[in-house]
Amino acid sequence: MKRARARKQPCTIKELEVRVSELGLGYISDETVLFRYCSGTCEAAVRNYDLSLQSIRSKKKIKKEKVRAKPCCRPVAYDDDISFLDAKNHYHTIKEVSAKDCGCV
Repeated sequence: MKRARARKQPCTIKELEVRVSELGLGYISDETVLFRYCSGTCEAAVRNYDLSLQSIRSKKKIKKEKVRAKPCCRPVAYDDDISFLDAKNHYHTIKEVSAKDCGCV
């Protein structure tokens, strides 16, 4: 029996509650924040540029450079700054951590 193929979801915002320490930015804190991130595909956003780049790459005209021939689901705006106390009771504010809006870029 064949499995049903999973439908690819379009680019959208999702959220997850995490500890500040889990953000991987070097802060030690047990405070939790709501982390919003972008997930999904951008197949509907493929432009002539993407098609042309894909064709040129397939003809080996571009060899060593790392180029992406399809749009990527990324933040296009960020939530407000995140402020928290670390394990040593020092106050920190960090910017551009959590997505506010996602788009295909």
